[in-house]
Amino acid sequence: MPKTPRTLGFSTFAMLFSSLVLMMSPTAKAQDYPTKPIKIVVAFGPGGGSDTLARMLGQKMTETFKQPVVIENRPGAGGSIGTREVQKAAPDGYTLILATSSTHGINPWVIKNVGYDAVKDFTHIAVFANTDYALAVPANSPYKSLQELVAAAKTKPIDYASSGNGSTSHLAGALLGQMTKANLVHVPYKSSDTARTDVLGGQVAFMFDNTAIFLPFAKGGKVRLLATSGLSRSASAKDIPTLAEAGVPGYEVMGWFALTGPANMPPAVVATLNREVQRIMAQPDIREKMATLGFDSMPMGVTESPAYVSTQLGRYKAMVQAAGAQAD
Repeated sequence: MPKTPRTLGFSTFAMLFSSLVLMMSPTAKAQDYPTKPIKIVVAFGPGGGSDTLARMLGQKMTETFKQPVVIENRPGAGGSIGTREVQKAAPDGYTLILATSSTHGINPWVIKNVGYDAVKDFTHIAVFANTDYALAVPANSPYKSLQELVAAAKTKPIDYASSGNGSTSHLAGALLGQMTKANLVHVPYKSSDTARTDVLGGQVAFMFDNTAIFLPFAKGGKVRLLATSGLSRSASAKDIPTLAEAGVPGYEVMGWFALTGPANMPPAVVATLNREVQRIMAQPDIREKMATLGFDSMPMGVTESPAYVSTQLGRYKAMVQAAGAQAD
């Protein structure tokens, strides 16, 4: 006589169902991460600082994860187009952005209806690098020091170039004028390249730009660097004083970079990515290459990173409001 097939009891069925649900849950998926290619969006064109850093990260992450890490440049609207794309992506760790002090520090205050909250709409996985800015004057400038420049600007207007309204170079000059009560007149350009050209040619009195960018011009005798914008001396220009050392105590303007994703990413994925960024930043070849490009390594943990971004957002808000800056 054939045996009657056994039926599963309710408790056994419930256990199997629970196991299946667990296997399909975000936690289980997060533990297997990554299982497919990762995309890192760069909200600016190829060749810039954020693009360079993203490609350095991407190459090392590919080696570790055994999955392709693809860099996608999505420039436009000061970086807000690429930023909004990541804001709307699934929070699964497969679409990330190389966030910067421009996209998540300045843009929310200078671009009307920017379309995102720099803190609430993102998971800031790991702040990992920063860069400072150098104040450069033409080689034939009469100003041999920051104090001479500031003293002159208290007797007459002195103009300074920037890469555009609301740019870091604009805010750095505005902050200098605010802190010293100097009469500094902002001259916005369409790009850093055109602004820099006029500084080299002596058409404008000075400009703030990435220290590493100005260094070759300084070594070639085309500009003179009076000071750098960090609280400590630049790793690539240790003979140049900071603005604080040169007579403006408390002055600080830094650009920073972070690996960031959409809000509500699984904690396990965030932890995995943060560990990988920390590992990459600890490698001597990476630190050496970053120094030559004008970047300092500053890897932060999963709790430090969002706190740092929030603090910097507040600093830039004050700077933007003081300068009355609005994006073009």
